[in-house]
Amino acid sequence: MLMHPSKAFRQSPWAFSSALLSRIDPSLLVEEENSPYYEPAYFYPTRIGEILNDRYQIATKLGHGSRSSVWLARNLHQWRWSNERYVALKINSNNTHVRKTAGSVELEVLRHITRANRQHKGWRFVRKLLDSFSIQGISGSHVCLVFEPLRESLGKYCQRWEDGVMPPEIFKIILQEILQALDYLHTECHIIHTETTDLKPDNIMVRLEDRELLSQDTRDEFENPLPQKHCNDGRIIYLSCKNYGPLKHIIGLIEAVDFDLAVQGDILQDGCIQAEVYRAPEVILDRGYGIF
Repeated sequence: MLMHPSKAFRQSPWAFSSALLSRIDPSLLVEEENSPYYEPAYFYPTRIGEILNDRYQIATKLGHGSRSSVWLARNLHQWRWSNERYVALKINSNNTHVRKTAGSVELEVLRHITRANRQHKGWRFVRKLLDSFSIQGISGSHVCLVFEPLRESLGKYCQRWEDGVMPPEIFKIILQEILQALDYLHTECHIIHTETTDLKPDNIMVRLEDRELLSQDTRDEFENPLPQKHCNDGRIIYLSCKNYGPLKHIIGLIEAVDFDLAVQGDILQDGCIQAEVYRAPEVILDRGYGIF
């Protein structure tokens, strides 16, 4: 280390787990395989233990979407004597037949959101980009986005109370945060979320109350891996670790996420957005929409 001091600023990668694991029947569809847009060639074949961009070591799977998978990863670029630091890594598919350059669009939007007015009250309630890079897959490159890990969606968060009803005093605080986030997106960034099912609880995430939960999740996957599906073509489909367990304490802080369908709001847009029951008149009549 004295001869190569730069090595002090790098955590050692973990070895691959030697724990016994159970396998899922290869004939069953699991996780992202159930997406109507899933094609093996377009999803990066991520493996737990691999290191991406010479920096992020995949630790466990957090979830997936119709066009991406999300992973918890160790950030190896830190002092060896420091505590472990984790990031959430979103790896976009590269199926341009479904939606052209979706990952690149989201990257551009996130860069804009992250750099805009940090003094606005809503800035802290939208997801910020920490890093980005591309990796090569079997059918081209994949855009990878790096974020701070979050706990769970607002929908799952609500289920932690009796009958799925959040206490009014907590709901009032979270509602204010959501409105401030939207105000920031509209007035400072001129961005419209436009999620086809509207800005719903699944697109609002609750922050972690204790980062030690990440270390615990990683240790669990290393020592007692979840069942895996090993495909005939060599791919491995991992099950997601989606539950950090009961709340240690309540912080009530949220972030608006998922901007892959966001559009610029200061020019007239068209097309169908929002769930039907919430659809605005100008969208129903196809008269165009924006922030004016």
